Amino acid sequence: MQDIYEEMIAACRNIAASFPPPRFYTDGERWLSLSRSAFDQNQQVKRCRELVLHELRDNLGHGMGHAEKVAVEAGALTYMEGERLSLGKGIKHEAGILAQMAGLLHDLRRGEKEHAQASASAARKILAEFPSISFEKGKYIVEAIANHEAFVEPKEIDSTIGQMISDVLYDADKFRWGPDNFTLTLWQMLRFTQAPMVRFIRRFPRGMRGVARIKDTFRSQAGKTYGPEFIDLGLQIGEKIYQFLQERFAAELSQEETEKNR
Repeated sequence: MQDIYEEMIAACRNIAASFPPPRFYTDGERWLSLSRSAFDQNQQVKRCRELVLHELRDNLGHGMGHAEKVAVEAGALTYMEGERLSLGKGIKHEAGILAQMAGLLHDLRRGEKEHAQASASAARKILAEFPSISFEKGKYIVEAIANHEAFVEPKEIDSTIGQMISDVLYDADKFRWGPDNFTLTLWQMLRFTQAPMVRFIRRFPRGMRGVARIKDTFRSQAGKTYGPEFIDLGLQIGEKIYQFLQERFAAELSQEETEKNR
């Protein structure tokens, strides 16, 4: 029997399919292709992924699928930012690899308090497995991870490359607050916590307001260009999903209201 979360994921994906994809995926197709190729072929990234598989806790909707998507899109954003900053091809490629590793490592401790700092500490230990990555470059990765928490003032990085990696990691991670949040992440989190559907529906509008706050927080130039559209699309999809949920669980919502008024 199909569980309720799988039913919701399928229904929400159908709702989302009626909306266009974010422009980032068409405008940035070239950069995404380059990033995906590097992600699939670079030996350091491959090794990092293997190590993350043993560490990453696939809960709260932030498992390996989330990490890989953030990694590839952080790499693409790095290429875009590197182009804007007129960085050389080799520097862009190397920065892209570091951004991808940061993406793979950024949620190692997602379930812990102050998870960005905890994940940064865990990432520092894993990076000890990479003697070819200098202390300075490893520091870029660790600082980027420590800086990726939403609604927390980020630490300024005293390096153009380090700052770029920090900014694109944050932005690629926050792209997930758009359509992905409403079509997958929420339901994976609910499955993990086993939160009652009625309670979730009642809190849905408040959650939407939280997502809306992300719109003005993007950090890189490319993130500021494309990030707000991710959030706007997510909110539009969320409104449709909220209507669907109220209809799908009308009986349960009505019963709760009746019991509350007794």
